[in-house]
Amino acid sequence: MHAVAVRRFRQAPEMMELPSPSAAPGELLVRVEFAGVNPFDWKIADGLYEGKRPHIFPLVLGVDASGTVEAVGSGVDRFQPGDRVMGQFLHDPVGTGTYTERTVVPEGIGVARVPSGLSFPEAAALPTAGMTALAALEALALEPESTLVIVGASGGVGSFATGLAKVRGIRVVAIARAGSAARLRNLGAEEVVDPTAGDPIPVLSTRHPHGVDGLLDAMNDASGFGRFARLVHRGGRALSTTFSADEHVLEHTGVRGGNLDLHPNAALLERLAREVIERRLPVPVERQVGLGEAPAALAENKAGRGHGKTVVDVDR
Repeated sequence: MHAVAVRRFRQAPEMMELPSPSAAPGELLVRVEFAGVNPFDWKIADGLYEGKRPHIFPLVLGVDASGTVEAVGSGVDRFQPGDRVMGQFLHDPVGTGTYTERTVVPEGIGVARVPSGLSFPEAAALPTAGMTALAALEALALEPESTLVIVGASGGVGSFATGLAKVRGIRVVAIARAGSAARLRNLGAEEVVDPTAGDPIPVLSTRHPHGVDGLLDAMNDASGFGRFARLVHRGGRALSTTFSADEHVLEHTGVRGGNLDLHPNAALLERLAREVIERRLPVPVERQVGLGEAPAALAENKAGRGHGKTVVDVDR
């Protein structure tokens, strides 16, 4: 089967021909239709879990996918062949990823059926970025009419969070380049501030002199997160999805929150999918690429040039 993988940590991803896997007890064998592209993917290739989790090489990249169950191992009772499924497929050993024609995944992790009304490309885009955005908004627990600043709004997490916040009646201030402004306004942002046009902090301080109610930072390091967190008024909330929040500093300034540690699970994914369908929330799939184009798409994501969600059409 064809797959995009690395032979060692920190090597460039490449297309390879690898043996097809088979379902062990408790596992699903999934024929992958689409795979979602996430920063998580190239970080794993660069050794995110090196020395922390078991790996296999060649290490097939990708954690998100949608597809069809082809076979199930003994003991599987939630799924059967023919089921359309989606999810975050990351499990040990790391390396049985989703940039491939077939992959295996344990039944008990964050895998759910694709509901009617959701396409395979949309389903592949949802898991990591969408669950992160939904979990973040639930943790922020902002009231309608609150003002939320989203840093890194043009990426997958930020795009999902913009739409999810809009349907909750939250006013979104998106920090993103001007080229993404129209798309983010269509998703629900009321303000878009371009960080390349000058320091956005003074702009936001002037527009919101009493502070904002919340911050969701999907991009910055600790220094950048700290600067934006100072825009939040006492009693407000601030979250980082990049583990850049110093919770002691937040506590000292009277701002609640910290780092969001996502725990993917089927219930969260099913709740997200229902919300997308029932609220007619747009899934921000910006581009579809073929499997052979996945290495270039990952390189663009790593360089910070990704906008919205890119999905890999495995059959293309």
